[in-house]
Amino acid sequence: MQKVMMFIDYENFEIARQNLYKDQFGKGDSSYHAPRINLVKLPHKVATKLSVDYKLIKTFLFVPEPDDFLIKESWRKKKYDFLKGLGNTDFFTVISGRHVARQLTETPPQPYDKTTYFVDEKGTDINMAVQLITKAYHNAYDTAVILSGDTDYLPIYDILNTIGKTVVVVGVKPQNLSKFKSHSDKQLILDLPLLQDCEKTT
Repeated sequence: MQKVMMFIDYENFEIARQNLYKDQFGKGDSSYHAPRINLVKLPHKVATKLSVDYKLIKTFLFVPEPDDFLIKESWRKKKYDFLKGLGNTDFFTVISGRHVARQLTETPPQPYDKTTYFVDEKGTDINMAVQLITKAYHNAYDTAVILSGDTDYLPIYDILNTIGKTVVVVGVKPQNLSKFKSHSDKQLILDLPLLQDCEKTT
C-alpha cells in the first residue's frame, strides 16, 4: 500500500477553480464567485483517482496570510481565519506564507481601493518545496500528490524522482499539464463534477 501525502497550493488551485466556474456559470457577470469548497473532503476525492492501492495519511494546505495592511479588509481576515482554522482538522496541516500589499501609485495604498496597490504572494513556493523534500527524505510518504499547476515546482519534482518518490500533479480543467509529463509520474485534471461534489453544503 502506497503512503500518500497531498500538498495543496491554495492560491494556485483556487484561481483555477474560480476560472472554471466563471466560464461555466458566470459569463458576463464580473461579480460571480464560485461556491465554497470543502478543502478537507477534496483530498480524499482526489486520492480516489490514483491508480494504486493507497492510504492518504496527511494533507498540507499552503495559504497566504494577509499583511498588516491587507488584514484590515474584513473579507480577507475572515477568509484567512477560516483557512487557518482547518489546521484543527485531523491529519490536516495549514502552513502560511504571506500576501503583501505593494504600492502602485504615489498615493499610499488605501483599503478596498485596488487602484492603489497590488497583492504579492510570498513564501508559498519555498514552504511547499521544504515540506515536499524533507518529508521525502524522512520517508514519510511514497507518493506526493501536488495540487498546483505552477511550473516553479519542476526542479522539486526532479529531486523527488531522483530519490525514488512517485509524483502526481493535479490541475483543474482546462489547465494544461503537458509541461509536467517529463517531471512527474502521473497528471490528473479535476473536472467540474468532482469539484461540485466537494462544495460545502452549509
